[in-house]
Amino acid sequence: MSWSVLLGKARSRVAAVVLAVLFSGAVLVPAAGAKEPATPELSLLQAISLALAHSESVKKAEKEIERTEEWRNYRGEQLSYVPTSPPGTAAVEVPWSQLLMADLEWRMSKKTFTAEQDRVALDTCKKYWDVLQAQEKLRAAEAALKSAERALRNARVSYRVGVLTLAGLIGAEVQYRGAEAALAGARNDLDKAYVALNQAVGLWPEDRPVLTDTVEFEPLEVADLDYEVTKVLESAPVVWLAQERVTLQKYLEDMMFYTGEYRPYQARKIEVEQAELDAQSTREMFEQATRSLYYSVKSLEEAYAGAKEAVRVAEENLRVARLKLEVGMATAADVAAAEKELADAQAGAFELACQHAYMKLAFAKPWAYLGVSPAPASGSASGGAVPR
Repeated sequence: MSWSVLLGKARSRVAAVVLAVLFSGAVLVPAAGAKEPATPELSLLQAISLALAHSESVKKAEKEIERTEEWRNYRGEQLSYVPTSPPGTAAVEVPWSQLLMADLEWRMSKKTFTAEQDRVALDTCKKYWDVLQAQEKLRAAEAALKSAERALRNARVSYRVGVLTLAGLIGAEVQYRGAEAALAGARNDLDKAYVALNQAVGLWPEDRPVLTDTVEFEPLEVADLDYEVTKVLESAPVVWLAQERVTLQKYLEDMMFYTGEYRPYQARKIEVEQAELDAQSTREMFEQATRSLYYSVKSLEEAYAGAKEAVRVAEENLRVARLKLEVGMATAADVAAAEKELADAQAGAFELACQHAYMKLAFAKPWAYLGVSPAPASGSASGGAVPR
């Protein structure tokens, strides 16, 4: 599923999320005081919807739209009392420049709101997939412990009959203890991943939702990288804001008293040039970041191809080990070792698939990946100042 489709569906569900929190008869958001672990089914789309509804930063960004709109309306009303003054005076230019700034801040707040939704959605995808990865690693750790346990059992028997040295027995015991520690670590990692996801979607830390979606590896199809980069530059909120600041400074270039005092023309001209340089550097930064993300995705695709080959080899080795066990040419420990190798290979391939899916979304909206959203202007129209 593409990023735009995924986020679009999630946004359309946010308004109804409070009414749609019953999954398979279980209450997704626990009632006050309820501390029993809950195990509701949770799809990726549901997780994103809940995270958007639960996010304090998204709520704050939405409130900012309302706040800046109030100031924009107020500045517009203030301007209606000015026309009696002649043009080219502080009495006209100050309220006019304040209206321009208030309008920019209002439009910027809407871009910021969307950018924050993008960031939260992408972060939720990562947390969701982190749980899936932790589950795969736990299964691999369980297979490793099973293999180490069989190896230790065989080592003890071999030591008793005198075909294994004490050093060999100690080595098997050390390997078993290491596998135990690795399993405990994998369980801790899964708990940490669940806590992070639960916090994002509004569940108790103790809850263990059943994740119903997985990751299917799909290569990134890009016919023209330059075209994709251009799309990002046209959509990036920070790039948009940088260009809007150029437009604003060009308006202010024609105003001598927009700060309430005279500003030399040369200074105003330089301010336009500075804004243009900022806009250019912002575009270049996002262009570079987008291209870098593209090549990161492609590198992951190459690594995934190698990981899938390792899985294929491990599957064949396990098949052979099981056949040998049937005819007495291998032991149960050999099969357990082959199962461990397969589990490790599958966990490695799945981890790469999750990273690839995440980086594909980051490539589509790099500002969400970078955590970059339109920054407030230097000087706020709501406070009466105008940027210098």
